[in-house]
Amino acid sequence: MFKKAIVSILCALLIVAVFVGVSLKRKDHIQTRRHTELSVKVSKDSKYAGTLKKVLAKDHFSGTAILVRNHKIVDSYSSGKKGAGNDSNSLTTSYEIDSLQKSLTAGLVMQQVKQGNLSLDDKVDNFIPGLPGASKITIRSLLDMSSGLRMKRLKFNGNYLTSKELLDVVLKKVHYIPNSKWSYQPVNYIILSEILEKITDKPYSQLFKDAYIKKLRLHQSEMAYDEDKNSNRAAGYILKNDENGIEQKLQKPSKAMVISEMGTGQVYMSAPDFYKAISCLLDGTILGKRDASILYSPKYSNSPNYHSGLYHSKKPTYRYANGYGYGFEDHVRISPDGKQAVVVFSNHQYLNNGTLKKTIDMLSKKFLS
Repeated sequence: MFKKAIVSILCALLIVAVFVGVSLKRKDHIQTRRHTELSVKVSKDSKYAGTLKKVLAKDHFSGTAILVRNHKIVDSYSSGKKGAGNDSNSLTTSYEIDSLQKSLTAGLVMQQVKQGNLSLDDKVDNFIPGLPGASKITIRSLLDMSSGLRMKRLKFNGNYLTSKELLDVVLKKVHYIPNSKWSYQPVNYIILSEILEKITDKPYSQLFKDAYIKKLRLHQSEMAYDEDKNSNRAAGYILKNDENGIEQKLQKPSKAMVISEMGTGQVYMSAPDFYKAISCLLDGTILGKRDASILYSPKYSNSPNYHSGLYHSKKPTYRYANGYGYGFEDHVRISPDGKQAVVVFSNHQYLNNGTLKKTIDMLSKKFLS
């Protein structure tokens, strides 16, 4: 009897050990996928090979850049270190995308419009009646930053901040200027994100993950404040010139501060992952071509050249956005149909230095013409 009990216990322990081993092996496999798999195909033979290295290497670039033709990467260049260690930046390195997130938040809003839960003509007082000017501000004007809302950058310390706490602070700090001209104000996208949570009863992070990370099978994308950091993250550094040369300082924003960038700059993505997400929005894969056009095309907006997180360039015609913050500098230039693009993510943010942006603009005029 005693021997049978011992045998049963040993068998049970063996089963548990096998189960744990399989689970750990599966987790390691998923982790490996996140670090090695790309969400965008790479063209093996390309006449553009070496283009990015030629224009970026001379500026001591640290980050990842890709050129895309017909939804395939035709050239890429990665340089510099992810952090203080020896790990180098690569195609699968993820970066804080800062303001580039706004274009993806706009996509989440349009999904709710498609589902009949929201209208671009809805007034904000239907959702947040306490917001100054809410009875005159529409969803469309928030998307295009023509709402008249103004707010200085908020600062938060600590490791916790709820959506309600964020909204309470915004309602106290924000100002409304009626009949005002277009103004770049991130608070518009914080309000949009709060509205998304109200009408779906889901956190913004869940909406983002369902719409992009899960649906598009992105491998190196996550919220910046996620506790389980699965992606191949780079650390962000502020660089500035001083009398001794270039001073480099690692950025460590508080978790509460990152959470406060709700819908406007709180996501890490690799360059291929971001390209796949924004291209699938522009080409209609996610929204359908008609609704994608309504969201991002100038003819549906009263804003001069900013439409749902993307600016509009005429010669040549492409959509673009820039992101700066927490030691990162990000740029995207993409054709209206999403097929061609220049995406450049850097984990070095040079203060008062527009060299990288100028380089990207010159390259984009040639590549996207």
